Amino acid sequence: MELRETVVDPSEQLPAAETPARGWLRQFDLGLDSIGASLLIIMVGVTALQIVMRYVFNAALPWPEEAARWAFLWLVMLSAATATRHGSHIRMTTLVHWLPRSTWRYTDLLGIGLSAASLTLIGYLGVNLMRETTAVAINLGISYSWLYLALPVGATLSLLALLRAHVRDTFRGSVFLAVAGGVLFASLVAFFVSESILVIFDTTAIAVTACLVLLLLGAPVAHALLLGSAIAYEAGRLPEIVIANNFASSVSTNFVMLAIPFFILMGALMNASGITAALIRVAVAFVGHWRGGLGQVNILTSAMLGGLSGSSSADTAIVGKTLVGPMEKTGYSREYASAITASAAITATLIPPSISFLIYASLAGVSVGALFMAGIVPGLLFAATLMVAVWWLSGRGKNKVDSVDKAPSRERLTSLLYATPAFALPLGILMMLRAGVVTATEAGAAACILALLLGFLVFRKLRASGAWESVRESAHDTGVILFLLAASGPLAWILIAEEVPANLAEALTDIENQTLLMLGIVLFLLMLGLILEPPPAMVLIVPVLAPLAAAAGIDLIHLGVVLVLAIMIGQLTPPVGGLVYIAATVTKSKVGRVFWEIRWLYVPMGVVLLLLTLFPALSLWLPQALGFQ
Repeated sequence: MELRETVVDPSEQLPAAETPARGWLRQFDLGLDSIGASLLIIMVGVTALQIVMRYVFNAALPWPEEAARWAFLWLVMLSAATATRHGSHIRMTTLVHWLPRSTWRYTDLLGIGLSAASLTLIGYLGVNLMRETTAVAINLGISYSWLYLALPVGATLSLLALLRAHVRDTFRGSVFLAVAGGVLFASLVAFFVSESILVIFDTTAIAVTACLVLLLLGAPVAHALLLGSAIAYEAGRLPEIVIANNFASSVSTNFVMLAIPFFILMGALMNASGITAALIRVAVAFVGHWRGGLGQVNILTSAMLGGLSGSSSADTAIVGKTLVGPMEKTGYSREYASAITASAAITATLIPPSISFLIYASLAGVSVGALFMAGIVPGLLFAATLMVAVWWLSGRGKNKVDSVDKAPSRERLTSLLYATPAFALPLGILMMLRAGVVTATEAGAAACILALLLGFLVFRKLRASGAWESVRESAHDTGVILFLLAASGPLAWILIAEEVPANLAEALTDIENQTLLMLGIVLFLLMLGLILEPPPAMVLIVPVLAPLAAAAGIDLIHLGVVLVLAIMIGQLTPPVGGLVYIAATVTKSKVGRVFWEIRWLYVPMGVVLLLLTLFPALSLWLPQALGFQ
């Protein structure tokens, strides 16, 4: 991934495109990145403008929300092309990891071909949607054809990026043949599946089977969902235009989803402001002298940083690059330090603002503010339990490490005062949500502007170039996450139309004990986390689990906290173990050794997960006390 230094195993992603150091192609790439970044700035600007007009001038404007949602779809499609160029789209590689490395080039070519098929279909269906639409935006007065134009434009740019993919140890022209094969396969799906033997099978069964097969074959998750859904639509002779419409509407009609890129940008701006060093200074001053030394500092830093980044992956990379080296000098093995780093990073998905919570809220239709509040106590409990485990382990066997000298009171106070603005930002967000003065999306936009001001005026370490790079990076990450969420729209429509959630709920009505049902759900989620990254896992399962839990009387806020933690624990277990791969890559550790060193840390994580499952009040008490429910 070019915009971040975070790197994972080569088999985890499709090959990136070859980009020359200079020339018109390089300028084209930079121009596309700049357009995506500019769209993100526009979205933040018009959303913030609405807040100002409402509270300063008492004259809310009718068009900002609509303009932001239109810019959002274009941002997602253009940034998805950028993500394709970097080879960043999430891919399930369980089957790939079982194959010899010598075969990976062929699985890469297969993944490129399947991606090309998906992009061809979404581009073709996007053109059809443009032709058929007669609607005009109410406030902007612009035909929806201009909105849907984003689909063929983004798909075309992604296809061009695929053609530039660099697959090692293959003959020249192999990528072109893979893309051409994908386009041909898309044509077969669009024009011949409806006349094939597949029409005799159940539509839902075809959709689920096709998606699973495509995932196992190494297609990026978003493209597997799109292509599998398209096969099911054609086999069921459903109107294919619904695919493009559901894809676009998943983004362009969901104002809550706008909060995702805003909070991603806020975290990137705060990191560029040098806030990580300030938080580490606070952690060293307060817990560095405890048994476990810098291991305790690592966990506390992750907990504090989680309130700013909202991303476990970013947390792992930042803390790993900063603290693992010093931890080695105090007696930690590099692998054990990396294991603590990856484990502690889970707190970033529990302590608000959490990107995973935003994804769950948009899929389950629950209050973002309530979900944010529900994650605070579990996040702190998770960090505290992990600190106890590190304290206990650090006094035994090969894990004996040195602590740092106890900081004087003056140093504690100074470090805390310096970092206070960083703590105030997430607190201010939660207070605005609690007061109801802004929506979650507006809070995200306000947070971006406040983070910018803190970086320039308070910490004074943010430069214009750093701010621009943060925007580019955030636009890229938005393309990866939101393209995946949009790709889940057509499949979700099939599941709902076929009444799959309702049928599952009816089948489980015999399980009257909510605790047994929750334990069953947790076990299923842990297994799901073994093979899928959190965003695709939530995209696949939340539309099914949320109605099921609601029918059983399970609070969806409670479910969200348990679901996110269970899936995140899967990020520390093979074969996927995304956080472990990131930590191992950043610290240049052996992946297998890092997995081994985590073994005892599974115990405190399992204890916290069990407590949250059995005692819903741990997550529901705070939002209820503050009036969110």
